[in-house]
Amino acid sequence: MAWIVWLAAGLALVFALSGLVGRLVPSWRYPDDGKPGRDLRLDLFRGFIILAVVITHIEVSGPYSYLTLHAVGAITGAEMFVFLSGMVLGMVYPLGVARFGEWASAVGAWKRARKQYVVTLVVILIVFALSFVPLLDTDAITTFTDRGTGLDGVQAEGRVYDLYPNAMQLLAYPPPWYAIRQFLLLEMGPWPFNIMGLFVVLSLFIPVFMWVIRRGYWWALLLVSWALYVFQAVDPGFKPLNAQFDAVFPLLTWQVVFTHGLVLGYYRRQITRALTGRLGKVLIGVLVCGYAAFLVYVWAGDRFGFTPAPFPATMYQDLYNTAYQRVDLQWGRLIDIAFFAIVSYAILTVFWKPVSAVIGWLWIPLGQASLYVFVWQVFFALVIASLPLDYGNVWIGTAVHTALILLSWYMVRRKFLFSVIPR
Repeated sequence: MAWIVWLAAGLALVFALSGLVGRLVPSWRYPDDGKPGRDLRLDLFRGFIILAVVITHIEVSGPYSYLTLHAVGAITGAEMFVFLSGMVLGMVYPLGVARFGEWASAVGAWKRARKQYVVTLVVILIVFALSFVPLLDTDAITTFTDRGTGLDGVQAEGRVYDLYPNAMQLLAYPPPWYAIRQFLLLEMGPWPFNIMGLFVVLSLFIPVFMWVIRRGYWWALLLVSWALYVFQAVDPGFKPLNAQFDAVFPLLTWQVVFTHGLVLGYYRRQITRALTGRLGKVLIGVLVCGYAAFLVYVWAGDRFGFTPAPFPATMYQDLYNTAYQRVDLQWGRLIDIAFFAIVSYAILTVFWKPVSAVIGWLWIPLGQASLYVFVWQVFFALVIASLPLDYGNVWIGTAVHTALILLSWYMVRRKFLFSVIPR
């Protein structure tokens, strides 16, 4: 919780200073000409997020993992990955409609969803096949040890889940239907890849969502989205699907991040103009600084022993478990997603030239191929888990993470298997 507090405070301070820097050094700003197309700020941000996902899933010690596990506030790579994917699709989908028409764009979106689904099935099968290869520790990704952070809480910590139930039955002749059904409905698969099922399902609804948004009924879409979110919060045991991802990324909960990304991406120009006007700057400044001040205030109450009125004395101690749980995306985490996205976008706008010069060569291409990198990280995690390494050694962990980051960048630059793996 302290990391969440002080990261928010630090980012709010940089956000406040960015206004001054923007006036003093305007040459650093992002050269936004207002034309439709890719926004390199989002690509760079996605590059950072996908690397956070890769580093988190490659479970070795080092400064990279320390930063991704602690110093990104209440968010993880997963929710920002979903949010930014929705936002980018909200930006590029209208370009396809303008060029090819609405129906052709819808068919293209469904074909992309089909490709994602096929790739997901192939990855599941490849990992299953690799389980028969000697010396490969596939248990590292085909089973999952509960860390006590799921819906079952700390009482489930240490529980081991078999993520390939009845997979061996697929080798029977003929294979029983229940095993085939579990495979086709994504009820099995490696844990570093389970969010892919969420993307497959959400991708099927993109044409419908965009049809609604394009006709100006974005508010209706968001009302339905929030209604589903509240319904899942009231009845967390309800699962519209029995897919593996629904236990970790509940569909009715996590769709709220994706749909908001779609709407924000579609209306990005209008929203940017509104937020960069005089009134918009004041409102955003108040909200950003107010959120950070609230966190510092309740932290100070706990640290120095006073009641942070009007909040209860136990506010800080209870805050993480009541506001920042990841699986059900509690209110604090949703606020932190918006906070992190707004502040990061503003900082990248003002400090674009130095930031892109230092790290853009790496983060931008990885961000533009984030789904591709996400597919490969499954096999990176398997290989590293199978090597006889001292996973607690900081130097070894740093070397491993550095090598995999550079390997991912090289594979993207060389467009290795780009025609097969979705980007």
